[in-house]
Amino acid sequence: MFWYYLDIAGLSIAIESPASIMLQNCLMPFRKRNGVKPDLFYRVVSGQVKYSDMVVSKGEYSVVKKGNQYVRMKKLFHNGQSKETFLCAENPGCYNLYIPREWMDEKSLFRHENILDFLALEEGLLLNHAFLLHSSFVSWNGSGILFTAPSGTGKSTQADLWHQYENAEIYNGDRTIIRKIDGGYYAFGSPYAGSSGIYRNEKAPVAGIVVLTQASDNHIAQLNGKEAFTSLYRETLMNTWNHVYMETMTDLILDVVENIPIYHLACRPDKEAVDLVKDTLQI
Repeated sequence: MFWYYLDIAGLSIAIESPASIMLQNCLMPFRKRNGVKPDLFYRVVSGQVKYSDMVVSKGEYSVVKKGNQYVRMKKLFHNGQSKETFLCAENPGCYNLYIPREWMDEKSLFRHENILDFLALEEGLLLNHAFLLHSSFVSWNGSGILFTAPSGTGKSTQADLWHQYENAEIYNGDRTIIRKIDGGYYAFGSPYAGSSGIYRNEKAPVAGIVVLTQASDNHIAQLNGKEAFTSLYRETLMNTWNHVYMETMTDLILDVVENIPIYHLACRPDKEAVDLVKDTLQI
């Protein structure tokens, strides 16, 4: 039996598998040598799952129902073949990942794919008051600043500007984990880095979240209520087919909006934009 331990957003994650797993480079900063009692536990087992209804289907990824349970189904490519895997929750924070029996004798599984893509990590995070936000994350003066926007708007550019002009540390380039711990919110680097290639296992208390749009002039304004909520909602993963997930995630985002300042920054890619955010946050 092979065991793999990860530390993601301060959570201990254990993966048990009868066959070895090739962990992708993005997981190396999050790997631990040994484990404590895990917050999230995944067991790789052989077999298939009989399901009744297809709930969502998009490319290689689907959600099906087994009784009253939602099951994640995803294609796994191995040795030129494509077969279905199934992720089933056995208990809160405890999952079985079913893969084809004939692949259990292979020397290494997931050689060309990130195993995290098969584990529905957003569900495990939410169980621990955490979620992924599509954002770049910099740490400056011991505080975290998150830049969020649709792809191509300039999140990485603003992070790079902070590194250039303020010597800020870039902890993640694409998806930051926000987690509530002891009443406060912390940002964590995640293994999801997008094209930036930056995925550091570091954290910082969140000083502010900055929603970006491109503009010919620099301007910043605080967002409140519905505007702030909508800005975060559209940049995180919402499993709309699962009403319990949706209710819990909605409550968490509402709490974030009440406890973290959210700003809209219309900006150019220049130092003035950096100074404007710095003067506004006053950290």
